[in-house]
Amino acid sequence: MDIFKEALLPQHDPAIQDRRQELENNRKEFFYDFSVVNNVPISGQVPEKAKAGPGWSLQIIKSSYKLRRNWERIQKEHDYTFEKPLPHKSIGEIAKLLTQQDLLGILGYSDPDLGVALTDKRPESFNDYFKLFKQVDIPEGSEKIHDDADFADYFVSGLNPLMISLMKEVPQKLSLTNDQLAMNKHFMTDTISEMVNDERLFIVDYEFLSNLEAGSHPDQNKHIYAPIVVLGIPKNSKNLEVIAIQYGQDPEIYPSVTADSGHWEWLIAKTIVKISDANFHEVVSHLGLTHLVIEPIVIATFRNLAASHPLRELLAPHFEGTIPINALAVRKLINAGGKVEQLLSPKIESAYKVIEIVRNNFNFQEAALPKTLNKRGVGSSSKITNYPYRDDALLLWNAIQSWVGDFVNLHYSGNIEVKADTELQMWAEEIESPTHGRINGFLPEGGLRTRKQLVDILTMIIFTASAQHAAVNFPQGKAAAVPYQPLAGYAPAPQSTGLNENDALAFLPPRDRAIKQVHTLTLLGDTYYTRLGHYNLGTFSNKRVVPKLWKFQYRLNRIEKEIDSRNKQRRTPYSYLKPSAIPQSINI
Repeated sequence: MDIFKEALLPQHDPAIQDRRQELENNRKEFFYDFSVVNNVPISGQVPEKAKAGPGWSLQIIKSSYKLRRNWERIQKEHDYTFEKPLPHKSIGEIAKLLTQQDLLGILGYSDPDLGVALTDKRPESFNDYFKLFKQVDIPEGSEKIHDDADFADYFVSGLNPLMISLMKEVPQKLSLTNDQLAMNKHFMTDTISEMVNDERLFIVDYEFLSNLEAGSHPDQNKHIYAPIVVLGIPKNSKNLEVIAIQYGQDPEIYPSVTADSGHWEWLIAKTIVKISDANFHEVVSHLGLTHLVIEPIVIATFRNLAASHPLRELLAPHFEGTIPINALAVRKLINAGGKVEQLLSPKIESAYKVIEIVRNNFNFQEAALPKTLNKRGVGSSSKITNYPYRDDALLLWNAIQSWVGDFVNLHYSGNIEVKADTELQMWAEEIESPTHGRINGFLPEGGLRTRKQLVDILTMIIFTASAQHAAVNFPQGKAAAVPYQPLAGYAPAPQSTGLNENDALAFLPPRDRAIKQVHTLTLLGDTYYTRLGHYNLGTFSNKRVVPKLWKFQYRLNRIEKEIDSRNKQRRTPYSYLKPSAIPQSINI
């Protein structure tokens, strides 16, 4: 792009024919593929214009190097035998991979699939899982598997802080009694009806996971669970506390258990919840509602907005690396027999079907952060006053909305300019089109007609590509600790009592999958490329953007300090939404 040519809306550009030809060429490079993930659109190829800068590959290479060293230490210090030996390459072969930035080859070398463990198939203690961290750090706080306060905070500041909802009435499928409440030291003077009326009772329900079909490990079956978690806010407290867990949806089969049900029964209940949450997170919250929502918007942007369009200038940095990382995932992670199928509970075909359901029911307008929080009954006025994800995310949402508003008002003199922008209108219609982007509710009712509507759309896009993805991606680093966050269940939900430590260990993965979890989630949680609000020199051709950008950056700096201050008061600090830790785009 010529950085000295100011961006223009198509209706003001005398070189309109050149723009049309440019877009015609782009449509040959950028096209939708519905054949990979059950009718969910992804890019049919990785066009040159969609590739990330060289720093992106270097960050992945840097992170993957640790995995190779970790594998070598594991093999050196233990006598584990797998189906395949650890592959070795000469210095020349490694140099070739690096100079060519062959990410598939580099990942295949640094974190190879050695197959099933042939000896020492299962760790014999919880501590054995932590011994798999040799050259990578054990995640901070991951030793708190018995800590109920940490477990409660997980639902507002953990891997998937998007599901907790206000319990407006006790569902019939839930087994919960006042006697159970009275046994909890935090709720001894409460009743269920009082807590419901006071809006202090909350639920996390994994019923949706019943749609999944369990996969298997070559040595044993995996299991799908659909538990229900009940949490509450005690009187005169700001923190959530866990009250009860029901292993499944049928209370006749799975009665609720509490911390008084027995030490190992309670740990197993929390483990079942963590497994369920990890599967919902990876399939729905992470892959389905960030990666696979943003990718068709990326495709439509290059197909419909010329390089000189101001919105293309704004959005392109928030799309850097998205198509390449998704293409890498298709070949390395979510392919049949790939890491996702190996690590998670369901068969990959089943996961694809669930993703299709999720995307078909996703509504872009209704998914805006303030709306989703209010719909779950956990907005800013909620009795949950300690909800780090919500509180930090809203700061970022408002900052992005202000920045986008300034940008839109600078380039569109009024609503009539929005309606007259033919490229913008084609872009929006293609994203919602059932034959192209398939994002329901992208267009406001009656079409895109006002600057405010445009600001709302752009806010949602940029927030999803940056902050929302950061919130569901980077906690995966902590989830590398297998006992803290197992990704699949290897034992059925118990229907008896008198359980022991061996019963609890049976839910955790065998050694080969545990190593794979350590490496895969360390890579995903450790790779940072770009920083929210920091655009490359020359990104914006209109110099009047500069003071607006400074204003945005100043606000992000203030948010950083605000989060640091909040974390001093929080029971569990939350750093995933610090602006300095948020990449501009989905690039890992």
